[in-house]
Amino acid sequence: MHRFFRIVLICLSASTLAGDAWSLPPPAQVTVRELIPLASWHKQFKIITGTDKGKVVPLMFRSDPANEQRWTLIFGDYAGIVLLNDPDGGLLMEQLHLFKSRSYIVYQPALPILPGDMSSGAFILRRASFKMYDRETRKLKRNGVVTHLVKRVWPSQFDTPVGLIDGYRVEIEHGMEMQYAQLLFTLGIGFRLDEGPVYGSGEYRLTKLKIFSQTKAAAAALVKR
Repeated sequence: MHRFFRIVLICLSASTLAGDAWSLPPPAQVTVRELIPLASWHKQFKIITGTDKGKVVPLMFRSDPANEQRWTLIFGDYAGIVLLNDPDGGLLMEQLHLFKSRSYIVYQPALPILPGDMSSGAFILRRASFKMYDRETRKLKRNGVVTHLVKRVWPSQFDTPVGLIDGYRVEIEHGMEMQYAQLLFTLGIGFRLDEGPVYGSGEYRLTKLKIFSQTKAAAAALVKR
């Protein structure tokens, strides 16, 4: 089970993606389309903290040829996220595929993860149900409720293996409530305007039976454009 949570953490850090050097005043306006261009692209990221530190992993974003409103974000052999265009210009997460744990998660309804206007300040706590299935047998493994909150967005500079990159940092909280456990992810994702993600860091806190807790962290940064 801990392996599953580590995979989710790495995937969320790199997808919704070494530290901040400085911050500037809030931007006048920035949209999710400026942070994540809706075009196919391929990048290389290096895991800089966590269990697989030093590993270089490809990050790919591509459209669904059968549906122009659907996109897939794939992070190496860890995970893939199926995204949908929101009518308001944002992005919805429909499915999360966890390759190493041979599982996939379906969100019901699709979960809004990034609003169209990233600088509005009117960020809302989003909630949806989720079900996790075995990829081979399609049997239900667990279910629960997920919450998602974009806390703030601000200009930042990121120290990566390819040098200092100016961009925007997005701070997110992502929670998963299950029958016997609660999981809270805290994510910091770095984007360069019109280029997409360049950095991601995250930490999760797992609480079992409301008594026992454990904290883990991971981060990844752009190593090749």
